[in-house]
Amino acid sequence: MTEIFDIAIIGSGPAGLAAAHAAVSNGKKVVILEKMAKPSLKLLASGGGRCNVSNTLELEEFAMRFGRNWRFMLPALSLFSGEKMLQFFRKNQLPLILEDGFHYFPATGSARDVRDVFLKEIYRHDGKLFCNCRVLDLKYDHDLWQLTATDRNILARKVICACGGRGYPALGGSTAGYELIGKLGHKVTDLFPAMTGVITADDRIGECAGISLENCRTILLSNGKKIAQSHGELLFTHHGFSAFAILDITGEAAKAMASGKTVSLQIDFLPKWTKEKLHDEFLSWRKTGGTKRISTLLSDLLPRRLAQFFLAGDDPEISHWQSASCRRLEELLKGAVFNLKGVESWEKAMVTAGGVSLKEVSPHTLESKIFPGLFFAGEMLDITGPCGGFNITWAMASGMLAGTSAAGK
Repeated sequence: MTEIFDIAIIGSGPAGLAAAHAAVSNGKKVVILEKMAKPSLKLLASGGGRCNVSNTLELEEFAMRFGRNWRFMLPALSLFSGEKMLQFFRKNQLPLILEDGFHYFPATGSARDVRDVFLKEIYRHDGKLFCNCRVLDLKYDHDLWQLTATDRNILARKVICACGGRGYPALGGSTAGYELIGKLGHKVTDLFPAMTGVITADDRIGECAGISLENCRTILLSNGKKIAQSHGELLFTHHGFSAFAILDITGEAAKAMASGKTVSLQIDFLPKWTKEKLHDEFLSWRKTGGTKRISTLLSDLLPRRLAQFFLAGDDPEISHWQSASCRRLEELLKGAVFNLKGVESWEKAMVTAGGVSLKEVSPHTLESKIFPGLFFAGEMLDITGPCGGFNITWAMASGMLAGTSAAGK
């Protein structure tokens, strides 16, 4: 006879584990089905294996960093974020420590310990975890959910879909969860790679591959209008740009390009310098530089290879530097515009932009408005946050709400 569980959870990332933790803590019989050989592979790789769990922002400011859907998140974040999250990990002997005044990491410096906080409680309450168990079909019949997996069939009174997104397929990313839900009739919005690099139309950018700048400001333009902005480290790649100044805006870039917009990236390479200060500096060079090459002086501000990229062969002695060339360089350093032709592939995307339509999910329970007893958590939903512990916090908070709601109904 097929065993019947109170709650079946698809996926063992931070959302799935948090959901299972909440459900078993409420006395429910729980099973987790994970398609990979081990649980939480993506979590284990996060933050270089250290796992940036959260940050110091207050609830509403934290939610607003996710964009237009931020109000949908408030019930989940009210249940598990900020001080409540800190207390949870302290209670489980894994205090979170503050680094750089903003980011929280586990005191042990290990993402594995974050995962194990949840697993220990799940196992203590006799929760079950089946790995190498891909869910192939999901049906609702006679008040029970029927889950057909690769090596077993499961019956459950409730189901929580915490399947994760499409990014990093080597760590379990796929469209499988979205396809399961789409077959049931739920709307899944278009999916785009997010938190990845951008690809420029200018192939010359590869000349600068490997150059990293500590602090740049970026503005994403769609048909010439600003749609997103960011700041932080900027890395030149063989095909474009990556790192923190880019990661938070790639989802919007991918969406805009998919809709046929002309998308470009404006970069301020010297945000600490005003245009006026830079102009005065260049004038000073022209007066005192003598026979020095422009690239030599410019290398005090930028890596020499990048300086040569901007000069594009126009590198006279400073005394012969024309005013027009000087002004052109000022404009490039404070606002060079690069046309984009794409973003990096799903293999490099940390998160997914898009997901199950929020119009079909209750924000107060994360239960489907179409199918009673079906809940969602984490990256399955059409919610995407920036770097810095945002998405992991959302995964855990939404998992806690989904698990608590499923257990309480």
